[in-house]
Order: sequence, then structure tokens, then C-alpha cells
Amino acid sequence: MMIDGKQLWKKRFIAYVAEVRRYGRHMFNDHLLLVLFIGIGGGAVVYKRAVEELISFPYAVIAAFMFALFSTQSGVRTLLKEADAVFLLPLEQQLRPYFWRASIYSFFVHLYVSFIVFVTLLPLHLKFSEQSPLIVMIAMMALKGWNMFIQWNEDARIGRHLFPLFVRFLMNVLFFYFLLVKQYEFMAIIILLMIVIASYVERRGKKVGLQWEQLLADERRRMQTFYRLAHAFVDVPHIKNTVKKRMWLHFVFHLLDRWHMRPYTYLYVRTFFRAGDYFGLFVRLTAIGGVFIFTLPRGVEWFALLCSYATAVQLFSLRSYHRGHPLLLLYPLSPIEAQRSFMRVLFAIGMSQASIFALLAYMVHGVFTMLSTFFIVLVCYIAMMLYVGKKREAA
Repeated sequence: MMIDGKQLWKKRFIAYVAEVRRYGRHMFNDHLLLVLFIGIGGGAVVYKRAVEELISFPYAVIAAFMFALFSTQSGVRTLLKEADAVFLLPLEQQLRPYFWRASIYSFFVHLYVSFIVFVTLLPLHLKFSEQSPLIVMIAMMALKGWNMFIQWNEDARIGRHLFPLFVRFLMNVLFFYFLLVKQYEFMAIIILLMIVIASYVERRGKKVGLQWEQLLADERRRMQTFYRLAHAFVDVPHIKNTVKKRMWLHFVFHLLDRWHMRPYTYLYVRTFFRAGDYFGLFVRLTAIGGVFIFTLPRGVEWFALLCSYATAVQLFSLRSYHRGHPLLLLYPLSPIEAQRSFMRVLFAIGMSQASIFALLAYMVHGVFTMLSTFFIVLVCYIAMMLYVGKKREAA
């Protein structure tokens, strides 16, 4: 049996693009685009003025960490399906054109994200670094290719481990740092180590076949992440619920058991901590906002607003996470009670994020910035709650 890897990739890619477009029409509607346009425009003006006022800034260290963060994560979108582990397993040798095109597509997608990060940091780069932006972009392309080669062999063949990932991240940080400060002799040592690692990984990868279960799990996880984001705007029938144990949060669950919450409130709180990636999303966006508050001299309220808006929008799917579950029929409660419980949980999350941003703003910028940051973030969450309420009435 023969199979054309080129045609197979073409069919899968066309179907994938059609799927993204179908949900993208609902996600990027006129209202969201208007908010994003105003937010990005206002943030760019504040960011430019803040950079102009900076006298000193550890740009090389921060930029090296950010470039390394986006370079290290370099997975390949294979667009594999569950049945491929059965039907394509005997044809593994004929799929090289398929995986080669998947790697090229993933390379340009990752590179596009890395270039966005570099363009965001470009005002700081032009002020605090003497390195040519063109050289940095070329280095980003080369390092992205190296990271994708290593991660593909780890994901598809030799297995994924935390320590090699940390080593690769550390080498990326050192590479970008030595590049930005123009210490080429140390950068040459890092390049030699990268060549040795790539040769070692390639030799190990040739000895084993493809890890189909791992590739399918990665592709399933990426699609579910997209579906959860789209689920905040429209119902997605393909979404699959996942639950994480989070052993280190057991003390929080014990406290919840003692507080005797309302049923739906208790359900939404546990869902926020354990289901999907809601809690991880909250932590990541809060951390990003905290970095902006610490590094920028002014205008931090608007960056806090953007992070809080992004958090609230993606938490909308929490409201319908358990929709259609038969056990909910055991609750002798009305849908209005479920709506009120969701509002309470969303408001509590907003208060938590607003308090964290306000505390960081107080530590760096003083009382006035603390109060304005807390007020703006809280108003954002209240506006989102009102939007949910109106949407419910319209339904």
C-alpha cells in the first residue's frame, strides 16, 4: 500500500484552516476587534512614552529570557487524527514528506510569534542595545530551527523529559544574552554545544520509531486549547473536558468543604481550579501583567486592564463547562441560581487579580497607581459581568 504524504498534508491543512476560520468568525467579531484596536493603540502610545522616560533598564537580561521562552516552545503541529495510529503506523516510512511540511508550517507559525515579541521589544532594543535588529532576527530564525529539531526528536522519538527542556531553555537564554551584549566568544561556545546536542539527539532518534501516542496526545491538547478559547464565544461540540488533580491545592478544597457554599458556586470554584486550564490561564496572565507593572514607569493600569480583559473573556467558557451534564439535573435549582453563582465566582477571581495588580503597583509606583489599577481592573470585571447578564437575558 502506498500513500502520498504531500496530498495527505494538503487535505489535512485545508480542513484545519476551514475549522479555524469557522470559529474565528465568531471569536473575532466587530466588538472584540474594536476593543483590541483601542487597547493596542492606547497601550502602544503609553509604552512609547514610558520607554522614552527610561534612563536605565536591564534590557539584555529581560529580552534574553523572553526570546528564550518563545524559542524553547517549538512543537510541531502534525494535524494527526486518532485513527492514524492504526492506519498509518505501517506506512511510517512514507510519511516523511508529510512531517516535513508539518515542520515547515510550524516553523513559520512559531517564527511569526517570535517576531511579534521582538517588534514589541523593538523600542527598548533601539534604546538599550547596540546590536543590529537584523542580526537578532536572523539569530532568532536559526535558534528556532535548532529548537524545533531538538523538540521534534524528543516528542516523536526519544521521549520528553524536564531536565533537557531546562537545559535547552538555559542555552537559549545565554545565546541571546551574549548576542545582545556582543560577547561573541562566549556565544561561539554555546553554538558548539548546540551542535553537539543536535548530533547526539539525531543519533538517538534514528534508533527508534515514531511515538504515535505522544504525537496524538500533543495534537489533541493543542486542538482542545483552541476549542476552549472558541467556547468562550460560541458552543463547540468537539470540546472535551479534562480534570487535573493539583495535589498542592488540596488544602484549598478542604477549606471549600468547610464553608458550605451554594452548590453551583462550589462547582464553579472547583472547576476553576481543576478543570481544563482555567487556573493556569489566570496565573499566566496575572504574571504577565505583574511583569509589565514592575518594568514600566507609567501607564501600568492599561496593561493591567488588557491582562484582566483577556482573563475575563477566556473565563466565559467556565459558565457552560458542565452544560448538558446529566448529574446537574439532580440540583433542584434554577438556571438563574447557576448564573448568580458564576457571577460570584467571576467577581471573586476579578477581586483577586485586581488585588495582586494593586499590591504590585503599590510596591513600585505608590498609592495613586495602586488605587487606579485596582479600580480599572475591577471595572473591567464588572463590565464583563454585565455583559454576561445581558447575554443571558437576550437568550
